[in-house]
Amino acid sequence: MGGSQTESDQPALPDRERGAPRAQKPMPRWRTELFPRFAWLLAQALRLYWASLRIRVHGEEHLEPLLQREERFIPCIWHQRQIMGVAYVRRLQARGVVPGALVSPSKDGELGARLLDKLGVTAVRGSGRRSGALAMRDMYVAIKEANLSPLIAPDGSKGPPHEFKPGAIMLARLSGSPVVPLSFACSWGLKLRTWDRLLVPLPFSRVAIEVGEPIELEPIMAMTESPETVERMGAALDAVEAAAEQRLRRGPAPASELPGR
Repeated sequence: MGGSQTESDQPALPDRERGAPRAQKPMPRWRTELFPRFAWLLAQALRLYWASLRIRVHGEEHLEPLLQREERFIPCIWHQRQIMGVAYVRRLQARGVVPGALVSPSKDGELGARLLDKLGVTAVRGSGRRSGALAMRDMYVAIKEANLSPLIAPDGSKGPPHEFKPGAIMLARLSGSPVVPLSFACSWGLKLRTWDRLLVPLPFSRVAIEVGEPIELEPIMAMTESPETVERMGAALDAVEAAAEQRLRRGPAPASELPGR
């Protein structure tokens, strides 16, 4: 693993093969011209927004063995809290991590993919609701060939919220990558009227990011995952969320800083 990636350094992902969903109509010209500019503006706004937050990271020592061995991993965070998940994994570029995220293959997902690209995060097109098998294939190839550490919201893309779906578990087993639970809490925030009640910290609020212990899964494949494994993974995400909330209630504590950029 090396230093930070630039936009031109983003790893190339495989083209879809036959068996993919039917091709969509090309985007209108105004979209193809507007999206790159709009994505750039959004990326700059997000950088300024993240820089305004007083962020402290707890539990990062759990990642040290993986970072020192230059091992990829699968960060998992509930969909409701993914805005700070993206902020955190992109900062790990300084430690040689290649961050990624799953984005819808639809035309509506094009802006999200371009935004992630401007933030230095590799977008893998696909979702749990459409072409799930192809998205899993592309994510697996990206993990193995591009050494990607993809951020996954295991209750996406449409919920139910806080219900761990087995896709992340299957991907971890297939790729041999450990799952790292993530969450955050904030002193002041808004919950949007979305299906997941997306939590957005207000500018200048205190934010505690909690990193859980990596979870290793046996490299076995089955048609379905056991309810016990799914429940254990969901409980791990709930635990780091509760830990982050507790950090804020206890006030300042020793932690690593997440500098703005």
